[in-house]
Amino acid sequence: MRRTAVPVFMGRVSPVLDTCTQLFVMESSGKNEMVSRTITIKGGSIFERTRELLKLGVKAVICGAVSDAFFNLLSEAGIKLVCNIAGDMDDVIDAYRNGTLGQARFRMPGSE
Repeated sequence: MRRTAVPVFMGRVSPVLDTCTQLFVMESSGKNEMVSRTITIKGGSIFERTRELLKLGVKAVICGAVSDAFFNLLSEAGIKLVCNIAGDMDDVIDAYRNGTLGQARFRMPGSE
């Protein structure tokens, strides 16, 4: 697992990446072990947020909704996005680690 970030709000995936204030950052540290931490995002603009993600070494973001401009900026920076995801953080993280994040129960309401 590469270093991955998930915007978090009240124990769930934050509905909008552009305005989230906290990120759960995780990465594998060996056999079935994961190192994680929750950080507060300081940047307000999508440019500041992109720089912050790059500085953290984030290679992938699992999120709900994201604006086209922020999506394009992150993609151009080499960060992979898995969008339209909803659910409790623990469930989403487990599904990501197990390769089952594509299940319908993690699809954000209203997304296709």
